[in-house]
Amino acid sequence: MLSPVHLQTLEVVVRTGSFASAARELGYTASAVSQQMEALERAAGLTLFERGARGVQITAPAVMLAERARRVLSDLDELDADVRSIAAGRAGRLKVGCFPTAGTRVLPSALSNLKASHPDVEVTLRIAEPAHTIAMVESGELDVAFVYEYAALSRTWPGSLTRQALMVEKLVFLSPPEMAVPDTTAIASISAAAEWISSGSGTAGESTTYRICADMGFVPNVTLRTEYYDLVTEFVAAGLGVAIVPALGIVSHDRVNILPVQSKWAQRTVSAVYRNSTDNPLVPQAIESFGRTVHTTGWGPYITLPDRRRGEKSPSARIGDAEGKRR
Repeated sequence: MLSPVHLQTLEVVVRTGSFASAARELGYTASAVSQQMEALERAAGLTLFERGARGVQITAPAVMLAERARRVLSDLDELDADVRSIAAGRAGRLKVGCFPTAGTRVLPSALSNLKASHPDVEVTLRIAEPAHTIAMVESGELDVAFVYEYAALSRTWPGSLTRQALMVEKLVFLSPPEMAVPDTTAIASISAAAEWISSGSGTAGESTTYRICADMGFVPNVTLRTEYYDLVTEFVAAGLGVAIVPALGIVSHDRVNILPVQSKWAQRTVSAVYRNSTDNPLVPQAIESFGRTVHTTGWGPYITLPDRRRGEKSPSARIGDAEGKRR
């Protein structure tokens, strides 16, 4: 196989016209240039130079090979730059998993910010519930995933994964515009007889709703189920029932009545998970970009954010909490 180093030296020799001139440009000795060209002639099986008493003459095969070498060396330079970009996390492929609500509320801005700083990143997205995406991250099918954990249903996390909390959502009670609920203490008395809208049967959202209602002393009369919180908000706005949803699931604050639910189970944590042993240099870049996106977005009073340095609530999140209590 022809040596790229020898081809690069040949290109300089042909362009400058002599071994001595090429040596000065490359920082070699003339002897080193001569030895490289002899090695290239042996490898190529071509006479690249005619050596005589009056010096070295460049042959037609040498000119042809140098022209071809310029294109090859240019491709190698591009490959080298690409490899360095991939190694530095500036380019490459990233496989992301996300549950539907975060896919609508968080992911667009998160990926936009990532692409702004890493424009050559190719992203593959998989929308699925955490039960599926966690296993896919663990197996290597995904690089990183947005997942959630309800307070009422603690999850066992594989030891091979790292989990970084991004936000904590309060669960809120939604009622139709015409159903006046004065405060959180009136939720149980008003909603016990109401029709309820819930997420799908057997889901973490439905189980949490039943747990919260049980603490309030009644069993909700669930008459409508849907997997999408966007639809839950629309159904409530249309007067089809009441619901308890995570804060990210609220589509429009001014089309429904919203009250925070006073229960130790009324929250869920949204996190990003990735393998401890990931070899994709884009993963830490993506985690940083996603965390920065979450912390620079105005989420309102029903979402709190962990402090990025100490794992505590940030000052802006605590202000949001205070505002929520006054409403």
